[in-house]
Amino acid sequence: MHLLLAAHFFPPGHLGGTEVLTLGLAQSLQRAGHSVQVICAEDWETAPSHKIHHTDDIFQDVSVRRLHFNWMKAPDVFRYLYDNPEVERHVTDLLRQTRPDVVHITSCYSLSASVVSAAHGLKIPIVLSATDFWFLCPRNTLLRADGSLCTGPGDPWQCTRCMLSNAKIYRWPRKVLPERTVARLLQTISRYPLLTRRRGLRGMLGDWHERFSALCQALRKVDRIITASHFLKGLFIEYGVSPEKLEFSAYGFDTSWANGYEAKTPSSHVRVGFIGQILPFKGPDVLIRALVSLKPNVPVQLKIYGDLAKAPAYGQQLRALAAGDRRISFLGTFDISLMGQVLSEIDVLAVPSTWYDFPLVIPSAFATKTPVLATDLPGMNELVKHDVNGLLFERYDWMGLAQHIQRLVDEPDLLERIRASIEPVKTLRQMTGEYVAVYTSLLNDKPCVTMGQTRLQEGMP
Repeated sequence: MHLLLAAHFFPPGHLGGTEVLTLGLAQSLQRAGHSVQVICAEDWETAPSHKIHHTDDIFQDVSVRRLHFNWMKAPDVFRYLYDNPEVERHVTDLLRQTRPDVVHITSCYSLSASVVSAAHGLKIPIVLSATDFWFLCPRNTLLRADGSLCTGPGDPWQCTRCMLSNAKIYRWPRKVLPERTVARLLQTISRYPLLTRRRGLRGMLGDWHERFSALCQALRKVDRIITASHFLKGLFIEYGVSPEKLEFSAYGFDTSWANGYEAKTPSSHVRVGFIGQILPFKGPDVLIRALVSLKPNVPVQLKIYGDLAKAPAYGQQLRALAAGDRRISFLGTFDISLMGQVLSEIDVLAVPSTWYDFPLVIPSAFATKTPVLATDLPGMNELVKHDVNGLLFERYDWMGLAQHIQRLVDEPDLLERIRASIEPVKTLRQMTGEYVAVYTSLLNDKPCVTMGQTRLQEGMP
């Protein structure tokens, strides 16, 4: 088969979980004999124009089409974030030229749902791996501005207020006017792209009802949606997606890097590790609060891996919280090839995220028999089972997390017991086989695919 994988971004400039997953899947599909091309956004916030300039390159044997454009330069910034006609035109032309059998989207928040429209317009089957919450939440986190959890789109005013809660255009009128009046004012402004594309409003103020409607329509055009979270699967059903097109499937990984790193290097301390983005919703502050609350003589070490400069003010806050505690080390980032070594030098991985996170670092830890301390929220608690392969604590509950760490110190056999209960993670080869089966079933079940390919060969729309 010839396959087009669409991702929001792609290495080497971006190395998040979805990017790594997309790269691994592309390479695995190629090893299985399939032809693969990846399409992604590049220079999304720095390109000189919203008009697309593309470059083609090869990254680790994978062919990549990079679309260089700046979302903030669009004539209607709000709409272009979910319905970008420039992307639709470019992707349509690419599909006509390359004639893929299937378009597989791993994330499209930078490219917009126009990737779906382009493939659907040419009758090419579409698979969506729902690796994020973008179709349900423009923040992509289902976190409200005040830090509370959200369960998805409802009242359009709710999203408007959430996105603009810290903006002067909402805060200042709200001081003197009833909220209903403020809502009408902002609704009026939202009709004028010339206003909504201004700094401070870009992407936050617009017709939310139209966004909900457009993304619902896009999801109806997708032939199969696969998610690694039962929670997210349920949200899609509530959002109106047919259960018949939804499937649950855990992520698969190339775990060859873990060979030889299942054992832990010796240590007289319990070593807790954090690996991830240094951002508030990832919760490293919760972890630091937990550790510094322990008595100074408790034999524990905390290793924090991540870029403190990603959010400089927050990074400074973390250093202040550590308050010179010598048990805490800020170790920066590391090359992904060193993941096995890094995990072999910690005894337990902490994932204190404060949102519905399902980070790929959890199965990575399990690949090296590393137990996980995680927030008891959907996503994480679907992977981590309390007192089986890790320990769970309540959201923001640094005291509960501290008790778990103390318990690991006081019960020396606990770590070994839960390490022994960690099951093998799904391999990249297994995941690839599952996706190939999905692609094949769509091609066999859809006679219009053959017709679509014939039209493409004839050069017809």
